[in-house]
Amino acid sequence: MALKRQAVLFLSFDTALLLDTAILPKWNLFHMVPFVMLALMLAAEQVFSLQAAIIIGTLGGLFEDLLCENMIGLTPALCLLAAVAYDKLPKNSDTKPAILGLYCMLLAFALEIVRALASWVIGMRFGFVNAVLYGALPRALLTGLWALIGMALLKPLLKRQVDNP
Repeated sequence: MALKRQAVLFLSFDTALLLDTAILPKWNLFHMVPFVMLALMLAAEQVFSLQAAIIIGTLGGLFEDLLCENMIGLTPALCLLAAVAYDKLPKNSDTKPAILGLYCMLLAFALEIVRALASWVIGMRFGFVNAVLYGALPRALLTGLWALIGMALLKPLLKRQVDNP
């Protein structure tokens, strides 16, 4: 069962990397691109463990930065912060999916704000309010939806598992 879970996580990781770096930046609806790697990381943390989320966030963020970004190291750091923040949020097995989606959306929105501030600090000039309203907010909403979809797809991998005492 562990091999099946690792294979699914590996394929999900590859798919999220492909979507984030190649497919969604070119083909999207109204220039709204979700942060699929963050959504996968949060879904893996909810379904599996913090360790799986840290591995996905660090490697995925580093690969995305190497392939697409000009600030190498920012995305893995933000993903690690999001993993720790999500781990500290109050949730249990009875938490409603809408609340989990709201958590994911708020974390994605906070990461977009930090990314915009980091861009401003290194010298980029843009309308901050417009970037937040028309860029960060739709991206955060879509990331929360992708995280809920990821949780629903990864949940069946936990069937018939018994925790050892």
